Amino acid sequence: MNFDLSKVLSKQWFFQTLFIIFAVLVSIFTITWILEKSLVKQALELEADAFISHYKVDDTFPLPRTRNLIGYLSNSNPPPLLPDEIKDLTPGLYPKMQLAGRDVPVPVYVRDFDNNRLYLIFEGANIDRLVGVFGLIPMSILLILIYTSSWIAYKLTWRAASPVLSLARNLRDSEPDKLSIDVSTNKFSGDTKELAEALEEYSKRIDVFVERERQFTADISHELRTPMTIIDGAAQFLETESKITNKGIDRVKMIRRACRDMNDFTSAFFLLAREHQPATDNIKTNVAELIEKEVIKHNPLIDESKVTLSLDIQNELIVNTHEKALEIIIGNILGNAIKYTEEGSINISIINNQVLVSDTGIGIPEELLPKLFVRHIRGRGLNQAGEGIGLAIVKRLCDQFDWDIAIQNKENAGILVTLTKNET
Repeated sequence: MNFDLSKVLSKQWFFQTLFIIFAVLVSIFTITWILEKSLVKQALELEADAFISHYKVDDTFPLPRTRNLIGYLSNSNPPPLLPDEIKDLTPGLYPKMQLAGRDVPVPVYVRDFDNNRLYLIFEGANIDRLVGVFGLIPMSILLILIYTSSWIAYKLTWRAASPVLSLARNLRDSEPDKLSIDVSTNKFSGDTKELAEALEEYSKRIDVFVERERQFTADISHELRTPMTIIDGAAQFLETESKITNKGIDRVKMIRRACRDMNDFTSAFFLLAREHQPATDNIKTNVAELIEKEVIKHNPLIDESKVTLSLDIQNELIVNTHEKALEIIIGNILGNAIKYTEEGSINISIINNQVLVSDTGIGIPEELLPKLFVRHIRGRGLNQAGEGIGLAIVKRLCDQFDWDIAIQNKENAGILVTLTKNET
């Protein structure tokens, strides 16, 4: 998985910017609503209470005529200067009234007292100034402080976390035997530098271990193949002996098959032991030719009087797969078909990008089908030699070289194995 830090950071800044803009807009709307709905109403109610209390003491007390507030008083008849738009208003607050001669709507407050009706008009321009002075400016300062402190905290946190992320990227991008952690640079300090030094020391110990294992596998390869070659050579010599009985020849053939199986399994183990799939870009394996070779190799195991083996090559199939790996896969599947088919037929087909191997041998219990690729699970009984690891190896090789394998029982008898090469 590739990790692009610049893209992650750009996304973070983008979403943070959107959130800040959204928060500011919501804050402005909320403050405006509070001022217009609550503070303006409260201010007008206080103004009305003050005027009424003075008016009851002195009925000549003047109506409000200030920059922010204009008042009108009527008893039975509205005063001549009262705007027509508010003459018929009932008591209450009207936040937005459009009056003649004014560009913007203004709040109007109406209250009745002692057979009188008081009208108070709050100038809209002054409301905007109040919103700015008591709402927008304090809120803007508050938001700037909040988001500046958040940004500083984020940067400090990022400075603490970025060396750890850098260390994680180095580990992720490094090969198992080429760990690249340069602790001499200044980007690691404190606890992070101590962690990097510990990882570097640990990687050196792993390198020693990997090298020891590599030498061990090389030695095992030599020590296994050499005696197998000697045993197989001795078995070939025994086959040419004229005094050996037919039963002896059968035993010799068993020895030679065991040698071949050992060599095949050794090759398979070396392929599976690699962490990365071997490069196959320049490898072209002809599946049909490989199958024909495997059929010839397994022919001595077939009782031709009871079992027939047929090939159905409908198209050429050339794949980028390690030849030895595919040889082990096909050989194991074909060997199982021969081993568990006492009579009937075995058919191998190539159709498009699939290899189909079907037989008429004993089937597999349905409850074992999902477990066939588990080590030491044997799907066709215990009457044949084996440890139940062949299909587990086949499955791992298929996964490593982009093949899908499926095994199912046929309706009449036997099983069908389907190998499908994934497109790359």
